[in-house]
Amino acid sequence: MEASTSTRSLLKKRASDWDLALSAAAAAGQERDYRFIAKAVDEAYRAVECGGGNPFGAVIARGDEEVACNKLGRIDLSDCEIYASCQPCPMCLRLIRLSKIKKVVYGAKAQVAAAAAGFSSSIPDAFVEYYQKSGIEIRQAEGEAARIAEEVFEKTEGRFQTK
Repeated sequence: MEASTSTRSLLKKRASDWDLALSAAAAAGQERDYRFIAKAVDEAYRAVECGGGNPFGAVIARGDEEVACNKLGRIDLSDCEIYASCQPCPMCLRLIRLSKIKKVVYGAKAQVAAAAAGFSSSIPDAFVEYYQKSGIEIRQAEGEAARIAEEVFEKTEGRFQTK
C-alpha cells in the first residue's frame, strides 16, 4: 500500500509539472504571437495613414526574426510563418501557399473586417472550405493580440477604400 501511495503522489507531481510546462509554453506562444501581431497591426495603421490603403498588415517571421522575401533572396518561405492583422482572404491565402508558408496566425476574423468595410459580416462557406483544404495551419491569435487587431478595424472603420 505504501508503494502505491508514493507512486500516486509521484504521478500527481509529474502531472502538475507537465501542466506548468504546458502553461509556460502556451504563455510563450501567446507572447510571440502578440509581438508579431503587434507589428502587423502597426503595418495596418501605416496602410491607412498613407491615404490609399485599408487596415491590413502582415509580418513574415523565421524563428524569432522578422524577415522579408527580398532580404532572404528567395520566394520559398517554407521555413517561415506569417502573422497578419486579419484572417487572409482567398487571394492572399493563395499567395501564402505559393510561397510555401506552412503557418498563418491572424488577429481579427474576416467578419470583423467585412463589417467595418460595410459588407455583410458573413463569410461564404466556400472560403471556409478553401481554408480547410489549403494544407496550411491557420489559427487566430488569442487574448490581447486578437483584441488589438480587431481594434484596428474599429478605429479605421470610416476610412476603408471600397472602390
